[in-house]
Amino acid sequence: MLNTFGLDTNPTSWLIFGALAACWIISARFTPGWTQEGWPSLLKSAYGFVWMGFGLDILLRFAMLSYNAVEWGNGTMRLAALSTRVINLTLAYCGLYWMLVVLGFALARRRSTAGPFMVARSFDVQRAQTTAIPMAVMASITFYLVEGASPLPLVLITPLSLLADLYVVPAAIVWWDHFRKSEPWWGVGATRLVVLLPAVVRSWRSPYRENLAPLLLIPLIAAIFAGRRPPMRKLLPAGLASFLIFTSIVGVSRRMEWDHVRAEEVENEMQRAGAFDWITGTWAESLHRFHGFDSMLLTVALVPSLHPYSERNVLIEPLIRGVVPRLLFTGKGAAHEALKFGGRIWAFDNPTIRDQPVASIAPSMPGDLYDAGGVLYIAIGALMWGVVLGLFDGWKAHLPGFSAAAITCLVATQAAMSVERDFDNTVATFIQTVLVFTIVMSVIAMSRRQTTDVPHSLGHLPQQFQ
Repeated sequence: MLNTFGLDTNPTSWLIFGALAACWIISARFTPGWTQEGWPSLLKSAYGFVWMGFGLDILLRFAMLSYNAVEWGNGTMRLAALSTRVINLTLAYCGLYWMLVVLGFALARRRSTAGPFMVARSFDVQRAQTTAIPMAVMASITFYLVEGASPLPLVLITPLSLLADLYVVPAAIVWWDHFRKSEPWWGVGATRLVVLLPAVVRSWRSPYRENLAPLLLIPLIAAIFAGRRPPMRKLLPAGLASFLIFTSIVGVSRRMEWDHVRAEEVENEMQRAGAFDWITGTWAESLHRFHGFDSMLLTVALVPSLHPYSERNVLIEPLIRGVVPRLLFTGKGAAHEALKFGGRIWAFDNPTIRDQPVASIAPSMPGDLYDAGGVLYIAIGALMWGVVLGLFDGWKAHLPGFSAAAITCLVATQAAMSVERDFDNTVATFIQTVLVFTIVMSVIAMSRRQTTDVPHSLGHLPQQFQ
């Protein structure tokens, strides 16, 4: 290990890490369009977002914890005290997980048609411009009602939230049209700003980064699909600055929403510290994020030596949850695995909150699979997730640019955060999102076909009846 506060690594640890990092770098070439476009193709693919998430949550996080697993962990020695065997096993399991995700993706991505996404062709640029603002307003109202402590019954929350998520579709197309016309940045216009309003409302009601991220991701992904290629030397600093600003905004929102801190107190703090120091002061807090590897380490350390495998049906349950609505399946489970993980494994060394966890803690997808049934579950689950990603990107490749940009924006945050989340909820939510998108686009396609068929059929009637 590098110091007494880092993970207890040995040469074998770094050999496994080096092999895993090399495989991860090589696997970027599986991204659709990599040969022609290079790194921008990562932002045009669900697989690309998963690839970036794995690099942040697993590889970068291992390097950080190897240097300092205390300050950059949770402030305790629990990660630094883990044995070298646990660390090496965790790296090996992460390697197995990633190789099988890539294998599943490679097997499923080659599609000859757009498949169920064919119906998305009916939602063109003109229709998107017409519906963008009404959908943004309706989505904002819906997010205000369903997020946070919602008064609505549980059976309505998921369907309404999934429908509200579709504001992203016209919003992305409107932004794609803006960049396609090569309009200057000052020509953005009010419409393109209003369509981003739901992200503001949702992050206000539910202060998490992924709810605020569409403010940046929708214009960025739309620009890349429209043929723009932002220089990496500008994109990376801008991304880092956005992350720090979003972290500050989310932190303030949580304090005001959860801790009932008054706006005047926050304003006084900002004035005393100065805007720059106040924003960059969140850097230390940001180092505690993207803790997928932390969760995986603790899972491997405690299961099955201290806790037996949970034996949850995580391989079949996502398919049921993703397709069958709660209205028809009243026994459908809620997304509480993060809370359970927080009490069962994450807080194992803190008896005061172990039995009554107060916050959701991400268990990591490979860790959740391992907790359910061991190495075999990691292998099968990773292969399944890779196939889902492959089907998605394979069908999407046959859509026009504006449609592909819209559906990529729709799942971007889900894909990017997938490594950090539990397998069940992540896969089920991804399937639900794609299913709702396909159903709504099918309804639009049918209504459009009916409106075009009626005038055509009138031509067969006598003149006096037309």
